[in-house]
Amino acid sequence: MKKSSFQQYQNRKALCIYGLIDLLIPPFLLGLIHFCFDGGPWTKSYCYLATLSGLFFFLGTAFQGGYSRYNERCISKKLEITFKTWFFTVFLLMAVSYFYLVILNFDRFIMTASVILTPFIVVSLKIFVNSLNRKLSKNKIVIAVLGRNYQFNEHEQAMLTSQSIELTYIDFNEIDTLQTTIEEITPDYLLLNLEKPANEKLIKNLTHINLKGTRVIQLYHFMEAFLRKCYIPYDQQDLSYLDNIRRYNATKYSLKRIIDWSAVLILGILSIPVILISAYKIKKESPGKIFFRQSRVGVEGESFQAIKFRSMHENAKFDPYTQKKDPRIFPFGNFMRKSRIDELPQLWNVAKGEMHLLGPRTEWDILVENYEKEIPYYHERHLVRPGISGWAQVLYPYGANTEDARQKLMYDLYYIKHWSIWLEMETLIRTISVVLGKKGL
Repeated sequence: MKKSSFQQYQNRKALCIYGLIDLLIPPFLLGLIHFCFDGGPWTKSYCYLATLSGLFFFLGTAFQGGYSRYNERCISKKLEITFKTWFFTVFLLMAVSYFYLVILNFDRFIMTASVILTPFIVVSLKIFVNSLNRKLSKNKIVIAVLGRNYQFNEHEQAMLTSQSIELTYIDFNEIDTLQTTIEEITPDYLLLNLEKPANEKLIKNLTHINLKGTRVIQLYHFMEAFLRKCYIPYDQQDLSYLDNIRRYNATKYSLKRIIDWSAVLILGILSIPVILISAYKIKKESPGKIFFRQSRVGVEGESFQAIKFRSMHENAKFDPYTQKKDPRIFPFGNFMRKSRIDELPQLWNVAKGEMHLLGPRTEWDILVENYEKEIPYYHERHLVRPGISGWAQVLYPYGANTEDARQKLMYDLYYIKHWSIWLEMETLIRTISVVLGKKGL
Protein backbone atom coordinates (compact mmCIF):
# COMPACT_ATOMS: atom_id res chain seq x y z
CA MET A 1 0.00 0.00 0.00
CA LYS A 2 1.20 3.51 -0.77
CA LYS A 3 2.70 5.61 2.00
CA SER A 4 0.91 8.64 0.56
CA SER A 5 -2.74 8.73 -0.39
CA PHE A 6 -2.18 11.50 -2.92
CA GLN A 7 0.24 10.28 -5.55
CA GLN A 8 -0.02 13.44 -7.66
CA TYR A 9 2.21 15.40 -5.27
CA GLN A 10 4.51 12.67 -3.93
CA ASN A 11 7.56 14.36 -5.48
CA ARG A 12 6.36 17.80 -4.36
CA LYS A 13 7.88 19.44 -7.44
CA ALA A 14 4.94 21.75 -8.02
CA LEU A 15 4.81 22.68 -4.33
CA CYS A 16 8.54 23.50 -4.29
CA ILE A 17 8.08 25.70 -7.33
CA TYR A 18 5.18 27.47 -5.55
CA GLY A 19 7.55 28.19 -2.67
CA LEU A 20 10.20 29.60 -5.00
CA ILE A 21 7.59 31.82 -6.67
CA ASP A 22 6.55 33.24 -3.30
CA LEU A 23 10.13 33.77 -2.16
CA LEU A 24 11.54 35.25 -5.36
CA ILE A 25 8.80 37.03 -7.30
CA PRO A 26 8.03 39.86 -4.79
CA PRO A 27 11.69 40.96 -4.43
CA PHE A 28 12.43 40.37 -8.13
CA LEU A 29 9.43 42.46 -9.18
CA LEU A 30 10.43 45.28 -6.83
CA GLY A 31 13.95 45.26 -8.27
CA LEU A 32 12.70 45.10 -11.87
CA ILE A 33 10.34 48.05 -11.46
CA HIS A 34 13.08 50.00 -9.69
CA PHE A 35 15.50 49.29 -12.55
CA CYS A 36 13.00 50.14 -15.31
CA PHE A 37 11.83 53.41 -13.81
CA ASP A 38 15.11 54.51 -12.22
CA GLY A 39 13.86 55.26 -8.74
CA GLY A 40 17.27 56.36 -7.51
CA PRO A 41 20.07 54.23 -6.05
CA TRP A 42 19.32 50.67 -4.90
CA THR A 43 20.06 51.18 -1.21
CA LYS A 44 20.25 48.73 1.68
CA SER A 45 16.74 49.73 2.71
CA TYR A 46 15.43 48.42 -0.63
CA CYS A 47 17.40 45.20 -0.07
CA TYR A 48 15.81 44.74 3.35
CA LEU A 49 12.35 45.51 1.97
CA ALA A 50 12.77 43.11 -0.96
CA THR A 51 14.01 40.29 1.29
CA LEU A 52 11.19 40.78 3.79
CA SER A 53 8.52 40.88 1.06
CA GLY A 54 9.58 37.46 -0.24
CA LEU A 55 9.90 36.00 3.25
CA PHE A 56 6.50 37.31 4.38
CA PHE A 57 4.84 36.02 1.21
CA PHE A 58 6.36 32.58 1.76
CA LEU A 59 5.35 32.43 5.43
CA GLY A 60 1.84 33.77 4.77
CA THR A 61 1.23 31.07 2.17
CA ALA A 62 2.65 28.37 4.44
CA PHE A 63 0.43 29.39 7.36
CA GLN A 64 -2.64 28.97 5.12
CA GLY A 65 -1.62 25.49 3.95
CA GLY A 66 -0.62 26.66 0.50
CA TYR A 67 2.20 24.10 0.29
CA SER A 68 0.21 21.12 1.52
CA ARG A 69 -0.03 18.24 -0.95
CA TYR A 70 -3.70 17.92 0.06
CA ASN A 71 -4.45 21.56 -0.70
CA GLU A 72 -7.21 22.22 -3.24
CA ARG A 73 -5.79 22.87 -6.68
CA CYS A 74 -8.66 25.03 -7.94
CA ILE A 75 -8.12 28.60 -9.12
CA SER A 76 -10.40 30.08 -6.45
CA LYS A 77 -8.30 28.55 -3.65
CA LYS A 78 -5.11 29.93 -5.19
CA LEU A 79 -6.73 33.35 -5.46
CA GLU A 80 -7.84 33.22 -1.82
CA ILE A 81 -4.45 32.18 -0.45
CA THR A 82 -2.51 34.61 -2.66
CA PHE A 83 -4.58 37.69 -1.92
CA LYS A 84 -4.85 36.97 1.81
CA THR A 85 -1.07 36.52 1.88
CA TRP A 86 -0.66 39.75 -0.11
CA PHE A 87 -2.74 41.65 2.46
CA PHE A 88 -0.74 40.07 5.30
CA THR A 89 2.56 40.99 3.58
CA VAL A 90 1.59 44.60 2.83
CA PHE A 91 0.41 45.10 6.40
CA LEU A 92 3.66 43.77 7.89
CA LEU A 93 5.82 45.76 5.47
CA MET A 94 3.93 48.94 6.35
CA ALA A 95 4.47 48.21 10.04
CA VAL A 96 8.19 47.58 9.54
CA SER A 97 8.58 50.70 7.40
CA TYR A 98 6.72 52.82 9.95
CA PHE A 99 8.71 51.67 12.99
CA TYR A 100 12.17 51.05 11.51
CA LEU A 101 12.45 52.64 8.08
CA VAL A 102 10.43 55.80 8.64
CA ILE A 103 13.40 58.07 7.94
CA LEU A 104 14.09 56.41 4.57
CA ASN A 105 12.55 57.65 1.35
CA PHE A 106 11.05 55.09 -1.00
CA ASP A 107 9.79 55.99 -4.46
CA ARG A 108 6.00 55.98 -4.17
CA PHE A 109 5.38 54.93 -7.77
CA ILE A 110 7.76 51.97 -7.50
CA MET A 111 6.26 50.82 -4.21
CA THR A 112 2.67 51.20 -5.45
CA ALA A 113 3.33 49.39 -8.74
CA SER A 114 5.10 46.55 -6.92
CA VAL A 115 2.29 46.15 -4.39
CA ILE A 116 -0.44 46.10 -7.06
CA LEU A 117 1.28 43.78 -9.56
CA THR A 118 2.73 41.19 -7.16
CA PRO A 119 -0.42 39.15 -6.31
CA PHE A 120 -1.58 38.99 -9.93
CA ILE A 121 1.80 37.79 -11.21
CA VAL A 122 2.19 35.28 -8.36
CA VAL A 123 -1.24 33.69 -8.87
CA SER A 124 -0.81 33.67 -12.67
CA LEU A 125 2.50 31.84 -12.38
CA LYS A 126 1.02 29.30 -9.97
CA ILE A 127 -1.91 28.60 -12.30
CA PHE A 128 0.54 28.13 -15.17
CA VAL A 129 2.78 25.81 -13.11
CA ASN A 130 -0.24 23.78 -12.01
CA SER A 131 -1.45 23.40 -15.60
CA LEU A 132 2.01 22.47 -16.87
CA ASN A 133 2.53 20.00 -14.03
CA ARG A 134 -0.69 18.19 -14.90
CA LYS A 135 0.33 17.89 -18.56
CA LEU A 136 3.86 16.68 -17.88
CA SER A 137 3.25 14.53 -14.82
CA LYS A 138 3.49 10.79 -15.44
CA ASN A 139 1.88 9.97 -12.11
CA LYS A 140 -1.84 9.28 -12.01
CA ILE A 141 -4.34 9.70 -9.21
CA VAL A 142 -5.80 6.18 -9.22
CA ILE A 143 -9.40 5.95 -8.05
CA ALA A 144 -11.08 2.57 -7.61
CA VAL A 145 -14.82 2.91 -8.19
CA LEU A 146 -16.96 0.44 -6.26
CA GLY A 147 -20.27 0.02 -8.08
CA ARG A 148 -21.80 1.56 -11.19
CA ASN A 149 -24.73 3.55 -9.82
CA TYR A 150 -23.70 6.80 -11.52
CA GLN A 151 -22.31 6.68 -15.06
CA PHE A 152 -19.76 9.43 -15.69
CA ASN A 153 -20.48 11.15 -18.99
CA GLU A 154 -17.93 12.02 -21.65
CA HIS A 155 -17.51 15.59 -20.40
CA GLU A 156 -16.86 14.44 -16.81
CA GLN A 157 -14.36 11.83 -17.97
CA ALA A 158 -12.49 14.51 -19.93
CA MET A 159 -12.35 16.73 -16.82
CA LEU A 160 -10.99 13.85 -14.74
CA THR A 161 -8.40 13.00 -17.40
CA SER A 162 -7.22 16.63 -17.41
CA GLN A 163 -6.54 16.23 -13.67
CA SER A 164 -4.50 13.03 -14.25
CA ILE A 165 -7.23 10.92 -12.65
CA GLU A 166 -7.64 7.29 -13.68
CA LEU A 167 -10.82 5.35 -12.81
CA THR A 168 -10.78 1.60 -12.22
CA TYR A 169 -14.16 -0.09 -11.69
CA ILE A 170 -14.92 -2.82 -9.18
CA ASP A 171 -18.29 -4.59 -9.34
CA PHE A 172 -20.46 -4.56 -6.24
CA ASN A 173 -20.55 -8.40 -6.17
CA GLU A 174 -16.80 -8.52 -5.50
CA ILE A 175 -17.16 -7.57 -1.82
CA ASP A 176 -15.64 -10.87 -0.62
CA THR A 177 -12.39 -10.12 -2.45
CA LEU A 178 -12.53 -6.35 -2.06
CA GLN A 179 -9.52 -6.01 0.25
CA THR A 180 -7.39 -8.24 -2.01
CA THR A 181 -8.44 -6.26 -5.10
CA ILE A 182 -7.56 -2.95 -3.41
CA GLU A 183 -4.12 -4.29 -2.44
CA GLU A 184 -3.52 -5.24 -6.09
CA ILE A 185 -4.72 -1.93 -7.55
CA THR A 186 -3.21 0.23 -4.74
CA PRO A 187 -5.50 3.20 -5.48
CA ASP A 188 -5.31 6.62 -3.87
CA TYR A 189 -9.08 6.63 -3.29
CA LEU A 190 -11.90 4.12 -3.13
CA LEU A 191 -15.02 5.81 -4.52
CA LEU A 192 -18.35 4.47 -3.26
CA ASN A 193 -20.70 4.44 -6.24
CA LEU A 194 -23.11 1.89 -4.81
CA GLU A 195 -26.32 0.73 -6.44
CA LYS A 196 -27.78 -0.16 -3.01
CA PRO A 197 -27.07 0.72 0.65
CA ALA A 198 -23.90 -0.72 2.20
CA ASN A 199 -24.39 -3.79 4.39
CA GLU A 200 -22.52 -4.65 7.58
CA LYS A 201 -19.94 -6.80 5.76
CA LEU A 202 -19.07 -4.04 3.30
CA ILE A 203 -18.74 -1.46 6.07
CA LYS A 204 -16.29 -3.74 7.90
CA ASN A 205 -14.19 -4.14 4.74
CA LEU A 206 -14.23 -0.40 4.09
CA THR A 207 -12.98 0.26 7.63
CA HIS A 208 -9.97 -2.03 7.10
CA ILE A 209 -9.23 -0.44 3.70
CA ASN A 210 -9.39 3.06 5.17
CA LEU A 211 -7.01 2.13 7.98
CA LYS A 212 -4.46 0.74 5.49
CA GLY A 213 -4.06 4.06 3.66
CA THR A 214 -6.65 4.16 0.87
CA ARG A 215 -9.03 7.04 1.46
CA VAL A 216 -12.70 6.04 1.15
CA ILE A 217 -14.78 8.77 -0.44
CA GLN A 218 -18.50 8.99 -1.16
CA LEU A 219 -19.85 9.97 -4.56
CA TYR A 220 -21.27 13.35 -3.53
CA HIS A 221 -17.95 14.35 -1.94
CA PHE A 222 -15.99 13.17 -4.98
CA MET A 223 -18.22 15.20 -7.34
CA GLU A 224 -17.71 18.39 -5.33
CA ALA A 225 -13.96 17.91 -4.81
CA PHE A 226 -12.92 16.83 -8.31
CA LEU A 227 -15.74 17.79 -10.67
CA ARG A 228 -16.91 20.83 -8.68
CA LYS A 229 -20.59 20.07 -8.98
CA CYS A 230 -23.24 18.84 -6.54
CA TYR A 231 -24.45 15.31 -7.21
CA ILE A 232 -28.19 14.97 -7.77
CA PRO A 233 -29.31 11.37 -7.15
CA TYR A 234 -31.81 9.95 -9.61
CA ASP A 235 -33.85 8.25 -6.86
CA GLN A 236 -34.92 11.68 -5.48
CA GLN A 237 -34.56 10.49 -1.88
CA ASP A 238 -31.78 12.82 -0.72
CA LEU A 239 -33.26 15.76 1.18
CA SER A 240 -29.92 17.33 2.10
CA TYR A 241 -30.29 20.00 -0.61
CA LEU A 242 -33.14 21.55 1.35
CA ASP A 243 -30.62 22.29 4.12
CA ASN A 244 -27.31 22.71 2.25
CA ILE A 245 -28.37 25.14 -0.50
CA ARG A 246 -29.17 28.57 0.94
CA ARG A 247 -29.77 32.01 -0.53
CA TYR A 248 -27.01 34.62 -0.14
CA ASN A 249 -26.81 36.39 3.21
CA ALA A 250 -26.69 40.19 3.41
CA THR A 251 -22.88 40.35 3.14
CA LYS A 252 -22.68 38.06 0.11
CA TYR A 253 -25.54 39.84 -1.62
CA SER A 254 -23.90 43.23 -1.04
CA LEU A 255 -20.64 41.96 -2.54
CA LYS A 256 -22.54 40.59 -5.53
CA ARG A 257 -24.24 43.95 -6.14
CA ILE A 258 -20.93 45.82 -5.91
CA ILE A 259 -19.59 43.49 -8.62
CA ASP A 260 -22.79 43.98 -10.62
CA TRP A 261 -22.65 47.77 -10.61
CA SER A 262 -18.93 47.78 -11.37
CA ALA A 263 -19.64 45.61 -14.42
CA VAL A 264 -22.58 47.77 -15.51
CA LEU A 265 -20.52 50.95 -15.37
CA ILE A 266 -17.29 49.59 -16.88
CA LEU A 267 -18.75 47.25 -19.52
CA GLY A 268 -21.57 49.68 -20.31
CA ILE A 269 -19.12 52.45 -21.22
CA LEU A 270 -16.56 50.26 -22.99
CA SER A 271 -19.16 48.43 -25.06
CA ILE A 272 -20.90 51.50 -26.55
CA PRO A 273 -19.07 51.14 -29.90
CA VAL A 274 -19.84 47.39 -29.96
CA ILE A 275 -23.51 48.06 -29.24
CA LEU A 276 -23.77 50.60 -32.08
CA ILE A 277 -22.00 48.30 -34.58
CA SER A 278 -24.15 45.34 -33.51
CA ALA A 279 -27.36 47.31 -33.99
CA TYR A 280 -26.23 48.29 -37.51
CA LYS A 281 -25.24 44.70 -38.46
CA ILE A 282 -28.50 43.24 -37.15
CA LYS A 283 -30.56 45.70 -39.21
CA LYS A 284 -28.44 45.00 -42.28
CA GLU A 285 -28.47 41.17 -42.16
CA SER A 286 -31.94 40.59 -40.71
CA PRO A 287 -34.35 43.57 -40.88
CA GLY A 288 -36.60 43.83 -37.87
CA LYS A 289 -36.29 44.57 -34.18
CA ILE A 290 -32.80 45.01 -32.75
CA PHE A 291 -33.61 43.61 -29.33
CA PHE A 292 -35.22 40.33 -28.34
CA ARG A 293 -37.26 40.09 -25.15
CA GLN A 294 -38.30 36.87 -23.51
CA SER A 295 -39.93 35.91 -20.22
CA ARG A 296 -37.33 34.30 -17.96
CA VAL A 297 -37.57 32.91 -14.43
CA GLY A 298 -35.72 34.87 -11.76
CA VAL A 299 -35.26 34.81 -8.01
CA GLU A 300 -38.00 33.02 -6.04
CA GLY A 301 -39.52 31.84 -9.32
CA GLU A 302 -40.71 35.30 -10.33
CA SER A 303 -40.70 36.01 -14.08
CA PHE A 304 -39.08 39.04 -15.69
CA GLN A 305 -38.38 40.22 -19.24
CA ALA A 306 -34.77 39.47 -20.22
CA ILE A 307 -33.41 41.61 -23.06
CA LYS A 308 -30.80 40.48 -25.61
CA PHE A 309 -29.67 41.39 -29.10
CA ARG A 310 -31.75 39.45 -31.61
CA SER A 311 -29.62 36.73 -33.21
CA MET A 312 -32.35 34.84 -35.13
CA HIS A 313 -34.52 35.88 -38.05
CA GLU A 314 -37.90 37.19 -36.98
CA ASN A 315 -40.83 34.76 -37.27
CA ALA A 316 -38.40 31.81 -37.34
CA LYS A 317 -39.69 28.29 -36.69
CA PHE A 318 -40.30 27.63 -32.99
CA ASP A 319 -37.84 25.31 -31.24
CA PRO A 320 -36.87 25.75 -27.56
CA TYR A 321 -33.37 24.41 -28.21
CA THR A 322 -30.71 25.79 -30.54
CA GLN A 323 -29.07 23.25 -32.85
CA LYS A 324 -25.61 23.28 -34.42
CA LYS A 325 -25.61 25.33 -37.65
CA ASP A 326 -29.17 26.41 -36.82
CA PRO A 327 -30.65 27.96 -40.02
CA ARG A 328 -32.70 30.40 -37.92
CA ILE A 329 -29.52 32.24 -36.89
CA PHE A 330 -28.17 34.84 -39.34
CA PRO A 331 -24.34 35.13 -39.77
CA PHE A 332 -23.69 38.06 -37.44
CA GLY A 333 -26.13 36.52 -34.96
CA ASN A 334 -23.94 33.43 -34.87
CA PHE A 335 -20.89 35.62 -34.18
CA MET A 336 -22.74 37.42 -31.38
CA ARG A 337 -23.66 34.12 -29.74
CA LYS A 338 -20.10 32.81 -29.83
CA SER A 339 -18.59 36.07 -28.57
CA ARG A 340 -21.45 36.68 -26.08
CA ILE A 341 -22.15 40.11 -27.56
CA ASP A 342 -25.86 39.24 -27.68
CA GLU A 343 -25.85 39.22 -23.85
CA LEU A 344 -24.71 42.85 -23.47
CA PRO A 345 -28.23 44.34 -23.27
CA GLN A 346 -28.80 42.18 -20.16
CA LEU A 347 -26.65 44.69 -18.29
CA TRP A 348 -29.92 46.62 -18.09
CA ASN A 349 -31.50 43.66 -16.25
CA VAL A 350 -28.47 43.64 -13.92
CA ALA A 351 -28.86 47.36 -13.23
CA LYS A 352 -32.54 46.84 -12.40
CA GLY A 353 -31.67 44.13 -9.89
CA GLU A 354 -33.36 41.33 -11.84
CA MET A 355 -30.05 39.59 -12.57
CA HIS A 356 -26.46 39.36 -11.37
CA LEU A 357 -23.42 39.54 -13.62
CA LEU A 358 -22.64 35.93 -12.61
CA GLY A 359 -25.10 33.30 -11.48
CA PRO A 360 -27.28 30.43 -12.73
CA ARG A 361 -28.29 30.82 -16.36
CA THR A 362 -31.61 32.56 -17.04
CA GLU A 363 -34.07 29.97 -18.32
CA TRP A 364 -37.21 30.39 -20.37
CA ASP A 365 -40.27 29.94 -18.14
CA ILE A 366 -41.73 27.31 -20.51
CA LEU A 367 -38.60 25.16 -20.16
CA VAL A 368 -38.47 25.69 -16.39
CA GLU A 369 -41.98 24.29 -16.05
CA ASN A 370 -40.90 21.08 -17.79
CA TYR A 371 -37.59 20.83 -15.93
CA GLU A 372 -39.26 21.07 -12.54
CA LYS A 373 -41.43 18.07 -13.42
CA GLU A 374 -38.47 15.90 -14.41
CA ILE A 375 -35.47 17.15 -12.38
CA PRO A 376 -35.54 17.04 -8.56
CA TYR A 377 -34.39 20.16 -6.70
CA TYR A 378 -34.53 22.26 -9.89
CA HIS A 379 -36.34 25.06 -8.07
CA GLU A 380 -33.38 25.43 -5.68
CA ARG A 381 -31.49 27.41 -8.33
CA HIS A 382 -34.14 30.13 -7.99
CA LEU A 383 -33.01 30.90 -4.43
CA VAL A 384 -30.68 33.43 -6.07
CA ARG A 385 -30.87 35.76 -9.06
CA PRO A 386 -29.72 34.39 -12.43
CA GLY A 387 -26.61 35.71 -14.15
CA ILE A 388 -25.45 36.74 -17.61
CA SER A 389 -22.70 34.14 -17.24
CA GLY A 390 -22.14 31.56 -14.55
CA TRP A 391 -20.39 28.47 -13.22
CA ALA A 392 -22.44 26.02 -15.29
CA GLN A 393 -21.94 27.99 -18.50
CA VAL A 394 -18.15 27.99 -18.26
CA LEU A 395 -17.73 24.35 -17.16
CA TYR A 396 -20.37 22.56 -19.24
CA PRO A 397 -21.06 22.76 -22.99
CA TYR A 398 -24.30 24.10 -24.42
CA GLY A 399 -27.27 21.93 -23.41
CA ALA A 400 -29.94 20.65 -25.78
CA ASN A 401 -32.05 18.33 -23.60
CA THR A 402 -33.29 17.61 -20.09
CA GLU A 403 -30.21 15.60 -19.10
CA ASP A 404 -27.99 18.55 -20.02
CA ALA A 405 -30.22 20.77 -17.88
CA ARG A 406 -29.76 18.31 -15.02
CA GLN A 407 -25.99 18.40 -15.41
CA LYS A 408 -25.95 22.20 -15.46
CA LEU A 409 -28.12 22.26 -12.35
CA MET A 410 -25.41 20.31 -10.51
CA TYR A 411 -22.94 23.11 -11.31
CA ASP A 412 -25.46 25.80 -10.36
CA LEU A 413 -26.06 24.19 -6.97
CA TYR A 414 -22.30 23.96 -6.36
CA TYR A 415 -21.95 27.66 -7.19
CA ILE A 416 -24.72 28.64 -4.77
CA LYS A 417 -23.52 26.32 -2.00
CA HIS A 418 -19.84 27.31 -2.20
CA TRP A 419 -20.15 30.95 -3.24
CA SER A 420 -17.32 33.23 -2.16
CA ILE A 421 -15.64 36.26 -3.64
CA TRP A 422 -12.84 33.91 -4.76
CA LEU A 423 -15.22 31.58 -6.62
CA GLU A 424 -16.76 34.68 -8.19
CA MET A 425 -13.32 35.78 -9.39
CA GLU A 426 -12.59 32.34 -10.81
CA THR A 427 -15.93 32.31 -12.64
CA LEU A 428 -15.14 35.71 -14.11
CA ILE A 429 -11.66 34.55 -15.21
CA ARG A 430 -13.15 31.43 -16.83
CA THR A 431 -15.85 33.52 -18.52
CA ILE A 432 -13.24 35.81 -20.08
CA SER A 433 -11.27 32.75 -21.20
CA VAL A 434 -14.34 31.21 -22.83
CA VAL A 435 -15.34 34.47 -24.53
CA LEU A 436 -11.84 35.06 -25.90
CA GLY A 437 -11.81 31.46 -27.11
CA LYS A 438 -15.22 32.07 -28.76
CA LYS A 439 -16.49 28.74 -27.49
CA GLY A 440 -19.90 30.10 -26.58
CA LEU A 441 -21.61 29.40 -23.28
